Amino acid sequence: MNEWFAKQVVHRFVQFSRGEKIFNYLKKINHIPYLPSDEVKEMQLKKLGKTLRIAYYNTPFYRRLFDEVGIEIENLRLPDDFKAIPTLSKDMVRANYSDIINQNIRKRVSKELTSGSSGNPLTVVKDRDKSAYGRAVMYRCYNQYGIEIGHKQARFWGVPISPKYILKEKIKDEIANRIRLSAFDIHEKSLIAFTTKLKNFKPRYFYGYPSVLHKYATWILEKGYDLKELNLLAIITTGEVLYNFQREAIKSAFKCKVVNEYGCTEIGILAFECSEGNLHIMADNVYLESANSGKSRNTGEIIVTELNNEYNPLIRYNIGDIGTISDSSCTCGINFPVISSLAGRDSTFIVTPEGRYINDAILEYTFAQGIKQFRAVQNSKNILDIKIVRRSELTDRTMEEYKRKLVKHLGTSIQINYEFVPDIEPDESGKLRYFISNIA
Repeated sequence: MNEWFAKQVVHRFVQFSRGEKIFNYLKKINHIPYLPSDEVKEMQLKKLGKTLRIAYYNTPFYRRLFDEVGIEIENLRLPDDFKAIPTLSKDMVRANYSDIINQNIRKRVSKELTSGSSGNPLTVVKDRDKSAYGRAVMYRCYNQYGIEIGHKQARFWGVPISPKYILKEKIKDEIANRIRLSAFDIHEKSLIAFTTKLKNFKPRYFYGYPSVLHKYATWILEKGYDLKELNLLAIITTGEVLYNFQREAIKSAFKCKVVNEYGCTEIGILAFECSEGNLHIMADNVYLESANSGKSRNTGEIIVTELNNEYNPLIRYNIGDIGTISDSSCTCGINFPVISSLAGRDSTFIVTPEGRYINDAILEYTFAQGIKQFRAVQNSKNILDIKIVRRSELTDRTMEEYKRKLVKHLGTSIQINYEFVPDIEPDESGKLRYFISNIA
């Protein structure tokens, strides 16, 4: 589809029909990341106070919760009083969803389902005003790399199984001016066909799971294909932790900037990588905290509060990720705080019988060369099962060295089983996860 037509006709019509004023919001918020940091903090606290008051007076759940901990809503001392509010889990949201909705306003809404990578998907209801602000934030992030509304996108993602939802996704892809490589259909024939399709479609940018993009990138490098002709503006990765080995392979294959996006289905983009490589928090849309989890003094659970949602705000919502938040300045000019380290889900830690927590990145650093793909699964603290897709250059000697390195880091009390396999299938969401923890 012609990009001007996609932006000025299709997107404007869709936004009008859905009641989403994305273009209007985009104009209003473009300057905010470059405000002085003290103005950003003042804006955040003002929005936070408003969110808490609206939630207290209009939602039964938050009124009960605030009263239980003695929050005096008209005498708030922020951010100190805010920390007294208990964190919200996905199970709590699921059990109390109707009581979290503002009973005094009626808005058009959309329903979305989280990926369920933690094992239990959550249906999320978003009012169109909230989703419009969130999409405006998204396009503001993309604008940093020259990506605009209507630009052609190649998406590396899962697809629904049901024929009904497959058709729905195809229609959405047409409207969004994008093509898709299914994470559930990756093989020689499909990759050849998609590469031909890419050359004809000429996307401006790629978007998708790091694991799927990495798999395609390694295939491109193995075949010796040259896709510099695409002249991509950027490749945006999301939905999983982006490992260094993935970033380097993707960058090498497509000769462009690889950008990390951090977010969740429930809320949208939480942080986005700038030109200097820092992950800036979208401070005008969310308030993020890092609550110490006891696993390391330098890391904590990421707690998020929405700042532009009067319909059903998530307040101190624990999304299950581990990271560190910093107010350090950045030379890119954006004055939003940054996530200085992001380890991913609590379930991305290997747990030893002694109770030690080792981030799964140790697997990446260990399996450096000669391995095409791997997946480690931990079902108990005593056993770690690792499947490996080997390259021809992987020698027995190198493999033994990898085994010794892993034992050195994980210890001798955990049994590590290795199995060589021809391929590794994606999970139900389409992600090719490298570590899966089934420890409750």
